[in-house]
Amino acid sequence: MQDVLNILFWVGTTAGGLLIFLLLLSIFGSMDIGGDVDVDTGSDMDGHSDGSAADAGLGLLKTMLTFISVGAFTARAIFLNTSWSWTLVIISSVIAGAVAVILLTWFFRWLLRNQEEGNWQLWQAEGKVGSVYVPIPADGKGIITVQIDNATREMAARSDNGRSFGTREKVLIVEAKEDYVIVAPYES
Repeated sequence: MQDVLNILFWVGTTAGGLLIFLLLLSIFGSMDIGGDVDVDTGSDMDGHSDGSAADAGLGLLKTMLTFISVGAFTARAIFLNTSWSWTLVIISSVIAGAVAVILLTWFFRWLLRNQEEGNWQLWQAEGKVGSVYVPIPADGKGIITVQIDNATREMAARSDNGRSFGTREKVLIVEAKEDYVIVAPYES
């Protein structure tokens, strides 16, 4: 019985250690060894899109290491603390490993679903109300601020009809050009 406990300990420790080593290698080695979770959420967001065989293999390896590590430690804990039969221990260990993999997959899908892209495009400002930050002369550019994706953005702006705008005046963004927006007076 002691031999089985030692084997379970070393199997779980080795699998867990390899899993941690792969994680540290990807973090500190600045290597994208991928395969953490390949998610297709049914939207325009991809979890991992390069699709290389090495990434898929490492993802499967990480999944198997998680399953083996949790299953082995569960079996060892059951052996040490209960008098269950081999059948119940094996069934419990398989269930524990499967639950760990399912929870880990669910957690990574949740993280990927809640990530936001930090980039924004000038066209996203069209139709929004902004505030003049740097006055806009009748024939030149000024700077306005506007809320886009819950963040205040600054952008160059020109008047749509040659009218000048002073600081803190509210303006409506009518059109986005290459590197500036066209604004009109905002009537509240």
